[in-house]
Amino acid sequence: MIRPTRTSPALLSAGLATIYLVWGTTYLGIRVGVETIPPFFLSGIRYLLAGGLLFTLVALRGGLAGGWPSARQWLSAVLTGTGLVAIGNGALSWGEQYLPSGPAAIFIATVPIWMAILGRVFLKERIGLLASIGLAIGLGGLVVLVGPAALKGGDLVPMLACVAAAIGWGAATVYSRVAPFPNNPFQVAGMQMFAGGAVVFVFSLLSGDAARFHLGTVSTRSELAFLYLLLVGAILGFGVYIWLVKVAPLPLLSTYAYVNPVVAVVLGHFLLGEQVSLRTVIGGGVIVLGVALVVASRSINETRAEPADRPRLGEPEPAASASR
Repeated sequence: MIRPTRTSPALLSAGLATIYLVWGTTYLGIRVGVETIPPFFLSGIRYLLAGGLLFTLVALRGGLAGGWPSARQWLSAVLTGTGLVAIGNGALSWGEQYLPSGPAAIFIATVPIWMAILGRVFLKERIGLLASIGLAIGLGGLVVLVGPAALKGGDLVPMLACVAAAIGWGAATVYSRVAPFPNNPFQVAGMQMFAGGAVVFVFSLLSGDAARFHLGTVSTRSELAFLYLLLVGAILGFGVYIWLVKVAPLPLLSTYAYVNPVVAVVLGHFLLGEQVSLRTVIGGGVIVLGVALVVASRSINETRAEPADRPRLGEPEPAASASR
């Protein structure tokens, strides 16, 4: 395992704070964006532009010197991009038309839980005691959040859409571990975002979602939210994350998985005036605890399992985080 590069505590803290704030606020950005922009159209345009820009920057910096990605690598990008962007971000954006950003972020925080389950089912990865406890706790938190809506017929469908988004993210990330990809993580992220953006954009056209887009009816709030999601959420957030992968200890870096939903709930309340119910606090707290245990277990297992000469950036998993 490549050991983290020595970096000043202040700079490391600034990087982590950036990830917490940027990815925690993307849920607010989506909530504001879908006020006047159709959700699938928003996701498609955002990731077509972000992926195209990132892939172009990689090419200009010599990232394609080893050759153009193969057909198999592009197919992997389409499959993972569909999970990360078309399902992961598209379903989330649709759900946030009806749900506040805070609860939506809590549902997405369950991604590590679905990764553990799907990794066990498809890759036969072992789930230790700590992770098993985390899974049980996290799924229990989901029941707390979704159960009343299922019984009373409330916002059940938007909630399930956000759960589906988390499962899509988890499935794509698990598949990324075995899929053929180029070695450059920035190139992989550009391919995934562009391919996923293309898939969800086509869906937007076929479903009639894009037909509801009229530039004259887009509010200034939604325009600014779109620019924030594109430039800050996708480009800046991913760049800082890749830097942190190189300099931060894995357990410390993994904290974003359960800090981001807390940031989203707090800022959603203060910036958007979203009401935070007791059920959201209890269910969200239980989910965050479960996710923390799963992430801690994975960090411990990866630290023990990786040989000294294996790069920690060997998996394209950071690209999954770029889809925030």
